[in-house]
Amino acid sequence: MPQQNQRLTRQQVIDIVGRLDDMKMALIIATGATPAELMEARTWLHSDDYLGGDLGRSQAGRVGRLVELLKGDEGEWDDR
Repeated sequence: MPQQNQRLTRQQVIDIVGRLDDMKMALIIATGATPAELMEARTWLHSDDYLGGDLGRSQAGRVGRLVELLKGDEGEWDDR
């Protein structure tokens, strides 16, 4: 199965955004998002002015939901 269609695993979430509490991890995985969608959500959180303003894009669907879920934990990420 190509990675772009692969649903997130716990380890992939940790690899992309660092350790989160179990509830947040479960909510993220339950969205059915792919690793690419989670990476896009993380990018939105780190550079939303660039993506939203310069590209005229907005967060939608699963990526938007992931942004909402991650926003509350942004200060707690285990950056690598």
